Amino acid sequence: MNGYCSRDPEWKQAFVGYVDKEREITGERFPAMALSTVDVDGRPAVRMVTPRGFVGDGFLQISKEDEGQWSSDVLTICTHAKSNKVQELVHTNDVQLVGYLARTGVQIRLSGHASLLFHPDNPNYSTLSLDIRHRVWPRDGTLAEKREIEDQRLATKEAGGPMALVSNGVQLDAEYIREQAYLHHSPVLQAWYSWPPPGKVRLADPALYPLEIPKIKDEAEKERFEANARRNYVLVFIDVNKVDIVDLKQATRRIHTRRGDTSWSIQNVNP
Repeated sequence: MNGYCSRDPEWKQAFVGYVDKEREITGERFPAMALSTVDVDGRPAVRMVTPRGFVGDGFLQISKEDEGQWSSDVLTICTHAKSNKVQELVHTNDVQLVGYLARTGVQIRLSGHASLLFHPDNPNYSTLSLDIRHRVWPRDGTLAEKREIEDQRLATKEAGGPMALVSNGVQLDAEYIREQAYLHHSPVLQAWYSWPPPGKVRLADPALYPLEIPKIKDEAEKERFEANARRNYVLVFIDVNKVDIVDLKQATRRIHTRRGDTSWSIQNVNP
């Protein structure tokens, strides 16, 4: 996580704040969370995943021209293109993520819809179905925010009265985001994406399972494994529409529900 700005929804600010507190104790950049999907037979399927962060944060900048001036509430995870969860998400893209930050005593549950971004060379490649430009906004004090304010002022003046925010002209490169997410994995995790399909019987040939691709001596083999790793790397965008945060130490529970592209309702309920 890479902090938050005042324009981020309250749930994201709380989420990032709790994660930052947890990191002070554990040193871990991202919290592990359980991802729940529906398998092809209609049964629940759960596994642990590690979010990569929110689009616009840190290494998930939205394009080469982005200088850290954008923020969003679109959470990302990643997976292998041949994993079971890919077929599950293609079949039913409803998901839940739940994490428990043991040191801070906070449980966070996020519900939403998943969109899969494959490598362009992958036969399953499709364009991102979720238009996340509407989930991206300028960070406080950046040039992007100043331009948006000026655009809004001019549009309001031309319309002769108050009007809604105009488009902020986000130039978003989804493939650039996917590539940056891949590059910021450790060499060991990058190598995992070059392996045979997850969940299949492990083959006897250890050469099929390199621990680090840069350590492969044969240059042709190295290039082949590197290409396979990139082809198998899938970035998953989670369009969050409901967030349930329970603070056990404070005995509070707040449910955040999306009302529109950028507005949320908040309800205090019993833990």
